[in-house]
Amino acid sequence: MNSKNNLRFQQTERLIRDTFLDMMKKKELSKITVREICNVANINRTTFYLHHEDIYELMQCIESDMYHYFTIIFTVPGKDYSLQERFLHLFAFIKEHQDFYRIYLSNKHQPKIFDYALLQYSDLRLQKFIQQSKINSFLEYDYCQTFFIAGLTAMLQKWLNNNCRESEDELLHLLTRQFSFCQQMLSLMY
Repeated sequence: MNSKNNLRFQQTERLIRDTFLDMMKKKELSKITVREICNVANINRTTFYLHHEDIYELMQCIESDMYHYFTIIFTVPGKDYSLQERFLHLFAFIKEHQDFYRIYLSNKHQPKIFDYALLQYSDLRLQKFIQQSKINSFLEYDYCQTFFIAGLTAMLQKWLNNNCRESEDELLHLLTRQFSFCQQMLSLMY
Protein backbone atom coordinates (compact mmCIF):
# COMPACT_ATOMS: atom_id res chain seq x y z
CA MET A 1 0.00 0.00 0.00
CA ASN A 2 1.24 3.48 -0.85
CA SER A 3 0.85 5.38 2.43
CA LYS A 4 2.37 8.71 3.46
CA ASN A 5 5.11 6.94 5.42
CA ASN A 6 6.00 4.81 2.42
CA LEU A 7 9.31 5.75 0.73
CA ARG A 8 7.73 5.63 -2.74
CA PHE A 9 4.94 7.99 -1.65
CA GLN A 10 7.50 10.40 -0.18
CA GLN A 11 9.63 10.29 -3.34
CA THR A 12 6.59 11.02 -5.49
CA GLU A 13 5.61 13.89 -3.18
CA ARG A 14 9.13 15.33 -3.48
CA LEU A 15 8.93 15.02 -7.29
CA ILE A 16 5.55 16.79 -7.37
CA ARG A 17 6.82 19.61 -5.15
CA ASP A 18 10.10 20.05 -7.03
CA THR A 19 8.28 20.11 -10.37
CA PHE A 20 5.73 22.58 -9.04
CA LEU A 21 8.35 24.92 -7.56
CA ASP A 22 10.36 24.78 -10.77
CA MET A 23 7.24 25.78 -12.72
CA MET A 24 6.59 28.63 -10.31
CA LYS A 25 9.97 30.10 -11.30
CA LYS A 26 8.57 30.54 -14.80
CA LYS A 27 4.89 31.35 -14.32
CA GLU A 28 2.26 32.46 -11.84
CA LEU A 29 0.48 29.98 -9.63
CA SER A 30 -2.84 30.52 -11.42
CA LYS A 31 -1.26 29.57 -14.75
CA ILE A 32 0.05 26.18 -13.57
CA THR A 33 -2.13 23.15 -14.17
CA VAL A 34 -2.21 19.67 -12.68
CA ARG A 35 -1.83 18.30 -16.22
CA GLU A 36 1.44 20.23 -16.70
CA ILE A 37 2.84 19.00 -13.38
CA CYS A 38 1.93 15.42 -14.29
CA ASN A 39 3.49 15.69 -17.75
CA VAL A 40 6.76 17.14 -16.48
CA ALA A 41 6.97 14.81 -13.47
CA ASN A 42 5.96 11.84 -15.62
CA ILE A 43 3.17 10.76 -13.28
CA ASN A 44 -0.52 10.27 -13.94
CA ARG A 45 -3.25 12.56 -12.66
CA THR A 46 -4.58 9.89 -10.30
CA THR A 47 -1.19 9.82 -8.58
CA PHE A 48 -1.23 13.60 -8.22
CA TYR A 49 -4.73 13.51 -6.71
CA LEU A 50 -3.64 10.88 -4.19
CA HIS A 51 -1.27 13.57 -2.89
CA HIS A 52 -3.20 16.83 -3.40
CA GLU A 53 -6.65 18.17 -4.26
CA ASP A 54 -5.30 20.80 -6.68
CA ILE A 55 -2.35 23.17 -7.13
CA TYR A 56 -3.66 25.59 -4.51
CA GLU A 57 -3.81 22.88 -1.87
CA LEU A 58 -0.29 21.81 -2.95
CA MET A 59 0.95 25.37 -2.38
CA GLN A 60 -0.84 25.46 0.96
CA CYS A 61 0.89 22.20 2.00
CA ILE A 62 4.30 23.58 1.06
CA GLU A 63 3.57 26.80 2.96
CA SER A 64 2.38 24.80 5.96
CA ASP A 65 5.53 22.66 5.97
CA MET A 66 7.77 25.72 5.72
CA TYR A 67 5.82 27.41 8.50
CA HIS A 68 6.22 24.30 10.64
CA TYR A 69 10.00 24.19 10.06
CA PHE A 70 10.18 27.92 10.56
CA THR A 71 8.46 27.83 13.96
CA ILE A 72 10.63 24.93 15.15
CA ILE A 73 13.60 27.29 14.84
CA PHE A 74 12.08 29.55 17.49
CA THR A 75 10.68 26.95 19.84
CA VAL A 76 13.70 24.93 20.90
CA PRO A 77 12.79 23.58 24.36
CA GLY A 78 14.75 25.19 27.18
CA LYS A 79 16.19 27.93 24.95
CA ASP A 80 15.01 31.54 25.14
CA TYR A 81 16.51 33.19 22.08
CA SER A 82 17.17 36.91 21.99
CA LEU A 83 15.52 38.82 19.18
CA GLN A 84 18.89 39.09 17.38
CA GLU A 85 19.38 35.32 17.62
CA ARG A 86 15.88 34.76 16.26
CA PHE A 87 16.59 36.92 13.24
CA LEU A 88 19.93 35.22 12.62
CA HIS A 89 18.17 31.83 12.72
CA LEU A 90 15.45 33.18 10.44
CA PHE A 91 17.98 34.49 7.90
CA ALA A 92 19.96 31.22 7.96
CA PHE A 93 16.74 29.25 7.41
CA ILE A 94 15.66 31.45 4.51
CA LYS A 95 19.13 31.24 2.97
CA GLU A 96 19.03 27.44 3.25
CA HIS A 97 15.62 27.40 1.51
CA GLN A 98 16.20 30.37 -0.76
CA ASP A 99 14.70 28.76 -3.88
CA PHE A 100 11.36 28.38 -2.12
CA TYR A 101 11.43 31.85 -0.57
CA ARG A 102 12.52 33.54 -3.79
CA ILE A 103 9.49 32.04 -5.51
CA TYR A 104 7.16 32.47 -2.57
CA LEU A 105 7.92 36.14 -1.98
CA SER A 106 8.01 37.10 -5.66
CA ASN A 107 4.65 35.66 -6.65
CA LYS A 108 2.47 38.24 -4.96
CA HIS A 109 1.63 35.94 -2.07
CA GLN A 110 0.65 37.37 1.23
CA PRO A 111 3.67 36.08 3.16
CA LYS A 112 1.69 34.16 5.79
CA ILE A 113 4.84 32.52 7.08
CA PHE A 114 6.00 35.81 8.58
CA ASP A 115 2.67 36.84 10.04
CA TYR A 116 2.90 36.75 13.82
CA ALA A 117 5.65 34.13 13.65
CA LEU A 118 8.66 36.42 13.99
CA LEU A 119 8.28 37.51 17.56
CA GLN A 120 6.25 34.55 18.90
CA TYR A 121 5.50 36.33 22.14
CA SER A 122 3.18 34.92 24.78
CA ASP A 123 0.26 37.21 25.60
CA LEU A 124 2.08 38.49 28.68
CA ARG A 125 5.29 39.27 26.78
CA LEU A 126 3.29 40.90 23.99
CA GLN A 127 1.48 43.15 26.48
CA LYS A 128 4.82 44.10 28.07
CA PHE A 129 6.30 44.84 24.63
CA ILE A 130 3.31 47.06 23.73
CA GLN A 131 3.62 48.99 27.01
CA GLN A 132 7.38 49.51 26.61
CA SER A 133 6.89 50.67 23.01
CA LYS A 134 4.25 53.17 24.12
CA ILE A 135 1.79 51.66 21.68
CA ASN A 136 -1.72 52.70 22.66
CA SER A 137 -3.73 49.70 21.43
CA PHE A 138 -3.62 46.32 19.75
CA LEU A 139 -4.88 48.06 16.59
CA GLU A 140 -1.84 50.33 16.64
CA TYR A 141 0.36 47.28 17.27
CA ASP A 142 -1.28 45.53 14.30
CA TYR A 143 -0.45 48.50 12.04
CA CYS A 144 3.13 48.61 13.33
CA GLN A 145 3.57 44.90 12.76
CA THR A 146 2.07 45.15 9.25
CA PHE A 147 4.54 47.95 8.43
CA PHE A 148 7.45 45.98 9.88
CA ILE A 149 6.59 42.73 8.08
CA ALA A 150 6.18 44.57 4.76
CA GLY A 151 9.61 46.17 5.20
CA LEU A 152 11.22 42.92 6.30
CA THR A 153 9.65 41.10 3.35
CA ALA A 154 11.02 43.72 0.94
CA MET A 155 14.50 43.42 2.50
CA LEU A 156 14.37 39.64 2.22
CA GLN A 157 13.26 39.85 -1.42
CA LYS A 158 16.20 42.12 -2.20
CA TRP A 159 18.59 39.79 -0.34
CA LEU A 160 17.26 36.75 -2.18
CA ASN A 161 17.40 38.55 -5.54
CA ASN A 162 21.07 39.29 -4.76
CA ASN A 163 21.64 35.55 -4.10
CA CYS A 164 22.08 36.15 -0.35
CA ARG A 165 25.47 37.82 -0.86
CA GLU A 166 25.38 39.49 2.53
CA SER A 167 25.92 37.28 5.56
CA GLU A 168 23.16 36.81 8.09
CA ASP A 169 25.06 39.14 10.47
CA GLU A 170 25.29 41.84 7.78
CA LEU A 171 21.58 41.50 7.05
CA LEU A 172 20.76 41.84 10.76
CA HIS A 173 22.89 45.00 10.88
CA LEU A 174 21.04 46.40 7.85
CA LEU A 175 17.71 45.58 9.47
CA THR A 176 18.59 47.33 12.74
CA ARG A 177 19.84 50.37 10.80
CA GLN A 178 16.36 50.71 9.28
CA PHE A 179 14.91 51.74 12.62
CA SER A 180 17.21 54.75 12.98
CA PHE A 181 16.76 55.55 9.28
CA CYS A 182 12.95 55.63 9.72
CA GLN A 183 13.29 57.86 12.78
CA GLN A 184 15.54 60.26 10.83
CA MET A 185 13.12 60.34 7.89
CA LEU A 186 10.17 61.03 10.18
CA SER A 187 12.04 63.79 12.03
CA LEU A 188 12.54 65.55 8.68
CA MET A 189 8.78 65.50 8.12
CA TYR A 190 7.90 67.19 11.42
